[in-house]
Amino acid sequence: MGPPIAKAGALAYVCRMRLILTLGICLLACPAWAHPHEWVDWGVGLVVEAGSPRTVTGAWLELTWDEWFSALVLDDYPAVAHGPLSAADLKGLETDFGLSSPDRAVSLTVTSGGKAVPFRITAGQPRYDGKKITLIYFLALTLPVSTPSDLRVELYDPTYYADMGIRSQSGGYFAGVKDPAQAPGSVSFARDQAHPYYGGSVVPEVVVFALKP
Repeated sequence: MGPPIAKAGALAYVCRMRLILTLGICLLACPAWAHPHEWVDWGVGLVVEAGSPRTVTGAWLELTWDEWFSALVLDDYPAVAHGPLSAADLKGLETDFGLSSPDRAVSLTVTSGGKAVPFRITAGQPRYDGKKITLIYFLALTLPVSTPSDLRVELYDPTYYADMGIRSQSGGYFAGVKDPAQAPGSVSFARDQAHPYYGGSVVPEVVVFALKP
């Protein structure tokens, strides 16, 4: 039988190991305790064509990624920093880092009146401001606005891979409209309480366009 001090030390070690193991299991079971690998600020600009009725023909989706992620992209695609990408590089960028990457689990939806609006998405030329890369997409839509209606754009990653939040400036806007008084509606923001993630601690953010005919 060992001395009491040695036994106490062994007991303390076992307790510490059990505590570490318990915390590890909890972290695996509760993604909300973890943090995302990347952060992105996003915004969307709605394209509305004049006519009778007005028609929503598309939306520009812009995702500005953090500096760490941007550096990873530049390592593989240095041309992003100084000029437009070739068609091959643009396709590779989208496959490796964009919304089409198999590393992502992104949910992107467009709805109006509670119903899904079909769209076709195309990756555009990215922007780089010297620190951060903005990935740009065009969502082709066809939505006549014959009566007052809403259009909601929602983007999130339900895993803890990336934290996607609406940017503070121009989170939602009407593309090509400089005078707000001439805008075909208004913009507000909402939260989708029906799809919480990060273990239920975070809910997706939504850009809401209130459209007028």
